[in-house]
Amino acid sequence: MIKKFSFSVMFCAVLAGCGGSSDVAEQGTEKVSSATLDSKFYGVWSIDTLAYVAISKDTITTFAFDDERGCYESGLFKGDSSTQTSLTSTDIQTGEQSTSNFDLNGDQLIVEEDGMTLSFMEAGYFNPYPGCESFYGVTNVEIEVELSYLPSYATVNRDAQSNGYIEYDYGINFDINKNDVMDSGDVSIRVRHFKGAGDYPNNHEISIAELGSNIWTHIPKYQSDTIVTMTTDEHNNIVQLTQADNILTFNFDITQNPLLAHINEDTPVQISTYLSYPEPEPDVIDNWQDGPWNWSSDKHRDYLPDEGFLQPNFFSEMVIDDAVIDLTEGESMWVDIKSVQFKFTK
Repeated sequence: MIKKFSFSVMFCAVLAGCGGSSDVAEQGTEKVSSATLDSKFYGVWSIDTLAYVAISKDTITTFAFDDERGCYESGLFKGDSSTQTSLTSTDIQTGEQSTSNFDLNGDQLIVEEDGMTLSFMEAGYFNPYPGCESFYGVTNVEIEVELSYLPSYATVNRDAQSNGYIEYDYGINFDINKNDVMDSGDVSIRVRHFKGAGDYPNNHEISIAELGSNIWTHIPKYQSDTIVTMTTDEHNNIVQLTQADNILTFNFDITQNPLLAHINEDTPVQISTYLSYPEPEPDVIDNWQDGPWNWSSDKHRDYLPDEGFLQPNFFSEMVIDDAVIDLTEGESMWVDIKSVQFKFTK
């Protein structure tokens, strides 16, 4: 059975794991006039590896280790109102509303809610694993992204590309906190290659599938109003990826990341593709339908939908078609989304 933790109940679980309540004095709950939560509280904070809290100006995401089940339960809270030192938010799973009050004591973050107080430190390494089971009974997700064309290999670490820049990026973006934007608490599944990443030599030919795919978590940067995406090389962040002609297939289990417990057929999603290919070569490659010789742009990108998000269960058999040759930038068929299909195994 799934435990539907409120923020406070998750705190209770952590306190039990710590062997008692915090000895930090409770913070006052008196409100001041409405204002944006102070950025000094933003970032990912932790209590050892027992619990993490990610705070941004209008979201709170929690991760608490459930000792009984041996996994991390996550909580998603969408901001309703705030002051400089508090955030009133709604649990997206239960609809319950609560107010969290924040203070800093040196380098410690003090969080008070419903008379309970916890002390967090800035999190260093962040990879809570394994995640607990799905709130919806989902165990596995498979996503097929069909492009207008994708060759059997592509060239990475090109001489014409600047070091550290993204060359290829194919992603599925889940708006799991359902606030119509990719921000803290959301997750992406993507192939993303930066020039210089991996042990590939310059101008190396490799299939997109061989570049590998990862789970990327969107988190707030420490004490900054900036959302960053991060992943690690740990096995739980690796997504199975295969290529069959012009179709990329992503496959992952729900327990690979605690946030995945919140996704199902009605989770808002967006597909994005991106290719950076400066100074395209003019030589035509035999038997290729499209290649650099056809391109006049350095950058190519496409989105499905063009703006916002779609829910897979609004479409027959969860197959979503996209108009061809409708790129938002550039002209490469390698990033032109043709369709996407979702399969949720329960």
